[in-house]
Amino acid sequence: MKEFWKSKAAKILAVVAVLLIGLMIYAASTNGFSSIPASVTGVIITPLQNLWSAMTDGISGLFADLTANSRQIKDMQAEIDRLHELLADYDQRVEENKIYREFLGIKENNPDFQFTDGRVIASDPSDPYHNFTINAGSLKDVQPGDPVITAQGLVGTVYQVGPTWAKVRSILDPTMQISATVTRVSENCVTSGSVTLAQDGLLRAELLPRYSGAAVGDTLITSGISETYPAGLLIGNIVSVSLSSDGASTTAIISPYANFSSLSSVLVLISYSGKEG
Repeated sequence: MKEFWKSKAAKILAVVAVLLIGLMIYAASTNGFSSIPASVTGVIITPLQNLWSAMTDGISGLFADLTANSRQIKDMQAEIDRLHELLADYDQRVEENKIYREFLGIKENNPDFQFTDGRVIASDPSDPYHNFTINAGSLKDVQPGDPVITAQGLVGTVYQVGPTWAKVRSILDPTMQISATVTRVSENCVTSGSVTLAQDGLLRAELLPRYSGAAVGDTLITSGISETYPAGLLIGNIVSVSLSSDGASTTAIISPYANFSSLSSVLVLISYSGKEG
């Protein structure tokens, strides 16, 4: 029992007893013993009520702030979405204006050319030849075999067509062979591609005469010998020249003028003077 009175619990109990006795004496001296329960309630409950009221007001204010912030965030997001739409529309118009300027420039030099424009909508990053799909098809008179160009030069040929799309095989593809001419020396040749060359964005020109005089920097254009392409479409420029393995002809490595890594829009040549069919 002595150990209990020495414990911390006993000390706390003694303090509480003293407080209660003091409270009873104070209540008796003011309002009588009947007011003791009310006094106890006033001393203990009232501060708790005030604390609860303050907490409730704070929580209500917090929810009100969160609701207001949520509305502001939604309004801001709606404005951001609207600006994104405007920016996308602006970018599309800029791209369309670029296509039309290219169209007018080429059309001015080739009045017999008829075009339809197309945007690149799909390409395989793992394809070394940069073949791609555009958003123009048979509904725009696109047919297999149509040449595909940009203002910079020949890009490739349509090989598969749907109502609203067409697949294009680039001039880097080994299955593509184009009759070409080295403009400075007026010598004909045939272009072809390979995996190794395509990795560097290059192709080759073969069957040049051994003493053709073709040199680095010379320009290649379509010869028009084949009806697949009209004459005069830019292909690229020579970056190296060497004798072929049999020593009877010259082989040149060509850097295309068209930039396949950043291709976004093209022109499909759907009609021109001398087109087969």
